[in-house]
Amino acid sequence: MRMHAHRFVAVPAALFLAMSLLLPAVADQSIKVGGTTNLAPLVAKAATAYQGAHPGVTISVKGTSSGAGIASLKDHQVDVAMSDVAVNDDDLADTVLGVVGFAFVVNPDVGIKNLTRDELTGIFSGKTTNWKQIGGNDRKIVIIGREIGTGTRFVFEDKVAKTLIPIKVAKNAVAVAEQVAATSGALGYIASGFIGDHQNMVVSYNGVEPTPDNIRNHLYSFATDEHLYTWKNADAGITAFVQYVKADTAVLRENGVF
Repeated sequence: MRMHAHRFVAVPAALFLAMSLLLPAVADQSIKVGGTTNLAPLVAKAATAYQGAHPGVTISVKGTSSGAGIASLKDHQVDVAMSDVAVNDDDLADTVLGVVGFAFVVNPDVGIKNLTRDELTGIFSGKTTNWKQIGGNDRKIVIIGREIGTGTRFVFEDKVAKTLIPIKVAKNAVAVAEQVAATSGALGYIASGFIGDHQNMVVSYNGVEPTPDNIRNHLYSFATDEHLYTWKNADAGITAFVQYVKADTAVLRENGVF
């Protein structure tokens, strides 16, 4: 059975945050965090606030991928791994931050407002190569995705469709959105927290829009839990920071984790 990190169930999030900021700092403690780029911005923001209240603590956050984060944790190169993917390991403690949805984005010239799982299976298998085949405009489909090993790619292939053809690869969600916006006929997928000014490129999936309410209520199916992993025997300073991130619901919501 996979165990989870200790949770302060009886303490409201706002109160826990206030209490966390009052805790005495551990002298010269360094905490390294690595993993999915979907969590890196929000964890970095939480780290800045935490360090401000704990002068003896230094926290570095590096966005790589879910797989790289877990591997670095097991190699003792980081203290906390950020992951879009659940890991079954009896030696690791799992803190679930919430659920994140992934939005499909298309260049506005494709003329499509909704994509079904069957249509996406056809696109990512190479059977569908032009948007006009599924009711869109006469544009060649250009797929811009993520690297193998990233949590985003894993969740897509686990929940939507396998990628059976060569695709263009972008380093993170921001790059995917920018490339889709700049490329005629382009299609990509990104965590909803990175939609930003590209709302005009978002399409619904199986008739459901990736709105906060739909993601939070599990009505939107292209979604996954977000995790912070540590060793079960991690020291109190590391555990305190992880719980601080979990309790900072405002930052989580701002970054698309519900």
